Amino acid sequence: MPEFEEQVLQWFFKRTKNSASGKLLAKPIMAKLRDEVINDPVAIRKALMRLRDDGQLDFTPNDRGEPISSYIQVNKPEQATPPHIERWSRVLEARNLDSTDVAALMAVADALSDLPESDMGHVLDGLLRLRSDQDGLAGQHTFFVSASYLLGSSKLLSSLPKRALRAFGIDPGRFPSHPLYVVVAGCASPDAVVLVENPAAFERAIGTRAIDRCAFIATFGFGLSNAQEECGRQLAGMVEDRFAHAITLRREGTQCPDARTLLSNPKITFWGDLDPAGIEIYLRLKRAIPRLELSALYKPMVSALEDSRESHPYIKSVGKEQQPSMPRSAIKDGHVASALLRLCSSRGVDQERVSPEDIESLSPLVLEAKDRDA
Repeated sequence: MPEFEEQVLQWFFKRTKNSASGKLLAKPIMAKLRDEVINDPVAIRKALMRLRDDGQLDFTPNDRGEPISSYIQVNKPEQATPPHIERWSRVLEARNLDSTDVAALMAVADALSDLPESDMGHVLDGLLRLRSDQDGLAGQHTFFVSASYLLGSSKLLSSLPKRALRAFGIDPGRFPSHPLYVVVAGCASPDAVVLVENPAAFERAIGTRAIDRCAFIATFGFGLSNAQEECGRQLAGMVEDRFAHAITLRREGTQCPDARTLLSNPKITFWGDLDPAGIEIYLRLKRAIPRLELSALYKPMVSALEDSRESHPYIKSVGKEQQPSMPRSAIKDGHVASALLRLCSSRGVDQERVSPEDIESLSPLVLEAKDRDA
């Protein structure tokens, strides 16, 4: 087959990859081929007719060779079933699973392609046991769960498609992919507890005299190396779980209680980036802790928004190109968070912008409505 015809045929195969019928609407085909393959309608018409004559495509052409039927039928060549699919299918059939389970687990086959059939059977047995036992395993590290149920491998569970596992009835979200470390610092009886979005800001805060009056809470990832943008969301998830599965690490020289105890403090505030993502994290936390307020540490960040030298647009180089399109949570009119969300709609300020002096003076305080305009 000439190279250009093969190129056109592969375009049709790609377009119908997930189509059971193999049909495409004919009307836009010429325009799409001109945009995506070659801007030469004569060459495209000749290729379509040759592919039709060879039985690769079925359609009714006009006298110029352009499709006039409603659909173009793409006739894909029959492909032999890969050996690993056959092995996995036999394993599933041997267990007399219902059709829903079989449909869900077929999506796991590619991840098991290197296994012999006997080991595939062991994996299936492990998945069935894990589905039955998972309620009692919630919060255990995925490496330990995987090693206990799947061929002694700590990584096998993580390699299986999460969507397939959920369809089968296993919720991989119950098993964290790394130890959940929450780091606390501050005094034994804090006036206020500040939940901090980013680890760098936490480190600056605990280097000030604010720890004589406050306690600060932040989170890191496995090996204390979670990507910064993930830390706020991870913190929200831990708070929602009331730190039930978290490991509290106290910074050296501090006397504050553990994270779970700190949640009972009557004054809890949140301090994160002044951008839509930061406000979204605050709102998520507030659903878990209704008394949660925004920290007065946002006050100097609001002031920085007024100076283009002290704030930034939402662009790729600052890692925030997706923020303008983020969905906005419903906030009651008059709420301080609503005002902040409007203020940071086009530019943001990261919490690392706040000075140590401001941290010392503002950490114990709550952001008031009047402060948002300061």
